[in-house]
Amino acid sequence: MKDAQCLGILLPEDGPPDYEWYGLDQRGKPDADELPTIAVGKVLSDGHHEHTALMALGATDRLAAVGESLVRDAGARAVVWACTSGSFIGGLEWSIAQSRELSQWLGVPVTSTAMAFCAALAALDQRRVDLLSPYPPEVTEQLVQFLRDSDVKVDNLQALNCPYAADSHRLDIVTTVRDFANEHGASRNPLLVPDTAINTLELVEAMQREAGRMVLTANQVSLWAGLRLLERRGGPARYLQTLTGTDLPHS
Repeated sequence: MKDAQCLGILLPEDGPPDYEWYGLDQRGKPDADELPTIAVGKVLSDGHHEHTALMALGATDRLAAVGESLVRDAGARAVVWACTSGSFIGGLEWSIAQSRELSQWLGVPVTSTAMAFCAALAALDQRRVDLLSPYPPEVTEQLVQFLRDSDVKVDNLQALNCPYAADSHRLDIVTTVRDFANEHGASRNPLLVPDTAINTLELVEAMQREAGRMVLTANQVSLWAGLRLLERRGGPARYLQTLTGTDLPHS
């Protein structure tokens, strides 16, 4: 029997076997008080943080081929393309079209990590941020432009220059956040930590403690936005932290 509250996650499959979404993929074991059933569909990727590779990764037909099985076989009622770089790399209008075309193709609501960051910041009424980017400088600049086009200004920035998603995955992210916060101690802006390759859901509280302010991560906003597409207002507070109780802004 298909779960009426199944969330489909499209995730780049680029090597590391311990991405946290795999642990949330609990088909047949939904926890009604916290999470719906989560079904992960793997999109083959070389994990390269480079413009041409990321544009190819984010192509609608490539994503739809995997998304169709999430809807047909797992019964997903909403889908999130859980890849930050593969959803901002073509710019804001490209990102909007990506989600819209996937939704039309799959017949269910669809969003992406890049769009989830925008929605979360709008729900929190935040228009100035700091950015701790795992990407190389060129890709980081494209993220800054994406945020600027979304009316979000980046005040403080660090590009960690990880050429591949596997390099991001190996980061000691709590220490990296602490070091960034120490360098920019006067800022009270929300700190964005993109890249779904970085396991952060169990670390959000620690990162916020080290930063002394709000931290929004790729997997955190992706989960939040996916739950809202399913019209679920709950979710694990330990993951969602400052997003608990917020809702998607009206378009």
